Amino acid sequence: MDSLRVSNGIKRIEVNDNGEYIEIPISDTAFFERYAEILQYFDKKQIDIEQQVKEISKKYSAKEQEEKPDEDTISEMDVNMVVDTVKLYSELCKDVCIQLDKLFGDGCCQKVFTGIEAPGIELIGDFFEQITPFLQKYAQERNDKISLRYNNRRKGARSR
Repeated sequence: MDSLRVSNGIKRIEVNDNGEYIEIPISDTAFFERYAEILQYFDKKQIDIEQQVKEISKKYSAKEQEEKPDEDTISEMDVNMVVDTVKLYSELCKDVCIQLDKLFGDGCCQKVFTGIEAPGIELIGDFFEQITPFLQKYAQERNDKISLRYNNRRKGARSR
């Protein structure tokens, strides 16, 4: 019986002290496209949220000036402003974690952010900074293999 096995090109990166890992399918061109889309989404959404936070701040500062609360106490408006701002960032982080789990496999965020129920924007940003060099390295290795296999100078089965 004849047999054929094609290497799927999956790379594993250990992500915590428990030996858990995430998988990167470097031979899947859609993977790199989806990763770039997540980065674009994250950057765009951060800018949108910063604008919304400015609007929230203006809204509450206008209300506060009308009511002139006691300076020694934290006003209810200040608390509401913080709550509204935290909700915006929390939604972003949850959305990005869902996308990371889809890209790197279920449980990616639980493995990477061990012990953190809802990773914050700074942790997610740190993950992107740390994973990007691996992805660049793997993409370069993949491109080198492709260039070596499929170049004009290579003599294969049809070279006669």
